[in-house]
Amino acid sequence: MRTGFFRSRLLALIVAAGALGGGQTVSLASGRVLRYSTNGNSTLVRIARQQVLLARDKTVEPGSPVADFKVLGEEANRIYVVTDSYPSRPGPMSYCQAGQEQFVRVLVRGKSLRQTFALKVASCLSNLELGSPGLTWDTRASTLSVNWLTGAHRYKVDERGSVSAIDSEK
Repeated sequence: MRTGFFRSRLLALIVAAGALGGGQTVSLASGRVLRYSTNGNSTLVRIARQQVLLARDKTVEPGSPVADFKVLGEEANRIYVVTDSYPSRPGPMSYCQAGQEQFVRVLVRGKSLRQTFALKVASCLSNLELGSPGLTWDTRASTLSVNWLTGAHRYKVDERGSVSAIDSEK
């Protein structure tokens, strides 16, 4: 019976996916795959055999899954600029019930995967909103631009993944 064969193959694929850690995946420019999943009140990110837990703050609904995860930039197959979003914790009188909390982060692969920079860029509860064009990554200059409604900030990411503010406008 073909149906029995198909079901057993499907079950094997599901078990294999669970063994690999499940969650969602993002293809990287290097050909690698970044995996992310919710781990309690954190987000677990894996690249190859390395992993790091990304902290969330108190404005994020506890235990909520990742609403959105994007790779803004990848440098030298070891530095990754990512953005992650989550549902807001509902405030009084249902304030921010459908709101979002968003972070931008720099992850570096070395002996381990580590986070070298994290910044909240949008928040319903903190009344923080991105303007246009929002977040941009300039590969040639290795700079991250954060454009809020209240002004813009730029950050330089060096070859070690260290981040420094280079200018801002208000």
